[in-house]
Amino acid sequence: MNFRNSDIIFLLGAGASADAGIATSSKMINEVEKYFENDIEWKKYKDLYYLVKSGVVYSYSLTGRNTNFNIETPLLILNELIKKEEHPLYPFIGSWNIRFNEVVKDNFQIIKEFKNKIVDQLKGWVDLKDINKASYYKRFKDLKEEYNFPFRIFSLNYDLCFEKTAKNYNPQFIVERGFDEKRKWNSKRFSELSRDEEPDIYLYKLHGSIDWERNENSGIVSYIDSIADKPDLIFGIQHKLQYFDPYLFLFSELRHYASRAKLIICIGYSFSDEHINAILSQAIKNNNRTKLYSVSRDIKEDYI
Repeated sequence: MNFRNSDIIFLLGAGASADAGIATSSKMINEVEKYFENDIEWKKYKDLYYLVKSGVVYSYSLTGRNTNFNIETPLLILNELIKKEEHPLYPFIGSWNIRFNEVVKDNFQIIKEFKNKIVDQLKGWVDLKDINKASYYKRFKDLKEEYNFPFRIFSLNYDLCFEKTAKNYNPQFIVERGFDEKRKWNSKRFSELSRDEEPDIYLYKLHGSIDWERNENSGIVSYIDSIADKPDLIFGIQHKLQYFDPYLFLFSELRHYASRAKLIICIGYSFSDEHINAILSQAIKNNNRTKLYSVSRDIKEDYI
C-alpha cells in the first residue's frame, strides 16, 4: 500500500511509555492503594478513596459495563465533588450518600487535598528517570526519513518521553507541539508552517503535559523546561469535551485526521476511553478504506 501525508496517524496510550519506566494507569491505582497501608500521610484519604471506588463499581454494574477504574477515574470524580453547590446537578440531588456524609462530614477540603495529593504523585510517576529507556521513541524519526513526510501522532500520555528523546538523541529531530517562539500555545503551528519549517513529528498531547501550565488571568497555556507545579492536565471524558483550548482544538484534529487516514496505528492503548473510541469507530464506519492496527500486549481483536 502506498502512503502519502496524513494517510497514517498514530495514537499512543500508556503502554507506549511502559518500557521507558512510566507507570501505566492501572499500576498507578495499585500504588495508591498500597500507600493507604504503608504511608501515614495517605491513610486519612483511605475511606474517601474506597467510597469513590465502590460508587464507580456500583454504577458500572447497573448498566452491565466492565469497570474501568484507573487513575483518571478518582481524579475525575473528585474534581466534580469539589464543585459542590456550583455543580449544575447539585439542585437535583436530595441528599448526599449516607456513607459520604460519614466520611466527609463538613470537611469538604479533604476532597481537594486528596485530589492534589494524587496529582503531586502523578508528576513523579510520569517523570522520565532514565532517558536511555525511552530511546525507542527515536524510531519515529527513522520512519519519517523513510516516508519523507511528517507524521501526526496523538498521545494520551502526560510524560515527556517523546520530547526528551528528540532533544537528547538528535538535534535535527524536530517535534512540533503547538507553541510559538514565546512558548505560548498557538494552534496555527499545526497547519501554517511552510515546507521548509515542517517538523519530523506533529505531536498532539490530548490530555495535556506535565510541563504545561495555564496562566490564571489570560487562560493561555505555555510550557516550561521542568515539571510544572500545577501542570495543565485533564481527566475523564467530561473534561475532554471542554470548550477551552488547547483541548478543543486537539480533539478536533484527531477527529479530522482519523476521518482521512487509511491506517490508524494504536500503540499501548487500552480502548478504555469512550470518547476516543467513538472517534475511531466513526472514522472506520464512515470510510471503508480506513484500517486500525493495534499494538498491545493484552488487547484482543474481539475486545476492540
